[in-house]
Amino acid sequence: MELIKKIDHKLFWPLSLVATAVFLAFSRNLTEVLVLAGVYVSTLISFYALMAIMQGIIDDPEVKRNGKFDKGRFAFLAICHALFLFGSIGLGVLFVKKRIILAVLNYVMQIFVLGVGLRKNLK
Repeated sequence: MELIKKIDHKLFWPLSLVATAVFLAFSRNLTEVLVLAGVYVSTLISFYALMAIMQGIIDDPEVKRNGKFDKGRFAFLAICHALFLFGSIGLGVLFVKKRIILAVLNYVMQIFVLGVGLRKNLK
C-alpha cells in the first residue's frame, strides 16, 4: 500500500486546517497571512514529496531484490526536498522578518498532525 494512502485524511485535513487557522488568527496583516498560507502549502507539498520519495525507494526493484538502494539518488532527493522547504521559509523571512515564527510553529504543528494522521494506519 502506498504511504500517501496510509494517511487518515478524515483526521488529517480537519486537524491541519484548524491548526493553520489558529496561527492565522495571530497574523497582523495580509502579508503575514499570505506568508503563512504559502509556507502551509509548501509544507503539504513537502510532506507529499517526502512520501513519494520514500515510496519510490520502497518500490525500487533493486531494493526489493537485494535490500540496497542508491544512496546518491536518495541524498539528491532529500537535499532537493529540504531546499524546497527551507526556500519557502526563507522567502517568508524576507517578507515578515521576526514574525516568521508563526509559519515555523505551524510547520512543526503540521508534523504532529501528520503523525496523528499516519499513526493508526502504519500499524
